[in-house]
Amino acid sequence: MKRCAMLDIGSSRSKVLLGIAWLGFFLVNATLTFVWAGAETIPYHLIWVSYAFLYGLVAYSKAMTWTVFWVITVVTGTALVWHASTDLLEWAECSEIVLMGIIIALLVWHVNRHRAGQARLVAVQEEERRQANSRELAARFGAHEMRTRLTIARGFAELIEGSTDDDGVRSDAQLILGELDKATALATNLLTLVRVHQIGAWVPLQIDALIESVVHRWRSTADRQWSVRTSVGVMVGDAERLEVVLDCLLENAVKFTGMGDRIDLQARRETRDVVLTVSDNGAGIPESDLDRVFEIFQTGASAGDRAGAGLGLSVVKAIVEARGGTVSVSSAVGSGTCFTTVLPIDPTRRDAAARSGVGRIGPGTGQRTAPNSTVVGRA
Repeated sequence: MKRCAMLDIGSSRSKVLLGIAWLGFFLVNATLTFVWAGAETIPYHLIWVSYAFLYGLVAYSKAMTWTVFWVITVVTGTALVWHASTDLLEWAECSEIVLMGIIIALLVWHVNRHRAGQARLVAVQEEERRQANSRELAARFGAHEMRTRLTIARGFAELIEGSTDDDGVRSDAQLILGELDKATALATNLLTLVRVHQIGAWVPLQIDALIESVVHRWRSTADRQWSVRTSVGVMVGDAERLEVVLDCLLENAVKFTGMGDRIDLQARRETRDVVLTVSDNGAGIPESDLDRVFEIFQTGASAGDRAGAGLGLSVVKAIVEARGGTVSVSSAVGSGTCFTTVLPIDPTRRDAAARSGVGRIGPGTGQRTAPNSTVVGRA
């Protein structure tokens, strides 16, 4: 018993003590099967029940399993046969020897089958983790190498654009620069998708200032009617990933609106969550496409030449859901589109509360800032 490997039990000392205790229990009850004439079936069944219980906790080797099984069968069977031979027990009662042996053998088979299944599952999970790590490593190196070469190519294209007086050459260089920017964004989004489940540094963020900073970048390059209203204050999160979410949503809004169209961004605090909406009055999305806009490499049927690689919204969904949030879309063709993202104010405290069963989670860390509301006119 000391040699067997044990599962779901505490320390090694406890395992040894459990084995010794069962051995003592077996010896006592084996003796009682011989001396308790007329009541021998009580210790008989106690032995088998205790063995079945112990086998559910302890993983025997095959040799140990069947050695103990046959020892119990012979010892308890001898007691029943002896009582039957002295007319203290009906011979029909000896059928218990065979029946109990079959029941316990089936139990052993079932437990072994269950443990083998668990072992296969662990092996599959380990292999999946290994493959995921390999894919991530390959994606990191691939994206890094791709961006390095794109940066070099962009430098030469900028050099050509700035050193020529030929309008045709300059126009071609600008076209090349635009395509290189698209390729760089594609490589970045692919890398983000690969790494999306890696938790970054959770820190308190002044989300209103972060939103204003991201919108400022887009406002200076896209001639739209921009409206920004934020009243969140502090939330806990990963600034880099939140910026990616905002950039993808704003890029989508800019792409499907025209000069002078409206883009509205609102962020507000609702109990334990931050609700972020990005809406526009652009082309809109057909109802038939709404169910698949977040799928990777999917673009709307009405996107036309404005369609991208189909990665931006997939990145948004992956980042938001990896952090315990949700993202949804509502739209109508010709009326515009609204994306709504809900993120926990403090995902670390929400996770801790879920594990401990705590019901109420307080507001985010730090002091809540006064509402910051700005309306920015046409760029």
